[in-house]
Amino acid sequence: MNSKFVLRVRCASVSTAKGLAAVLSPDNKAVPSDQRFSMRLNSKTVDIRVESERVQSGFNTVRSVLKDVALFREIWLISRERGA
Repeated sequence: MNSKFVLRVRCASVSTAKGLAAVLSPDNKAVPSDQRFSMRLNSKTVDIRVESERVQSGFNTVRSVLKDVALFREIWLISRERGA
């Protein structure tokens, strides 16, 4: 069974979206051979697409990306509070 997941993350600014895309890129260069992963930056939005021949594999990748997005958000908010 093939699966396709599409995530759209809207950020507060273009620079935040660029930062998120930069953080996510290194982790997602080596995906399983049965998956296709793409990410596109569109102004304040980061669009992520995961396609997989195995639903569980695609779901696990999406779950990992969402964890990375949440971690980025926490670190970004902390850095803004401290004026970094």
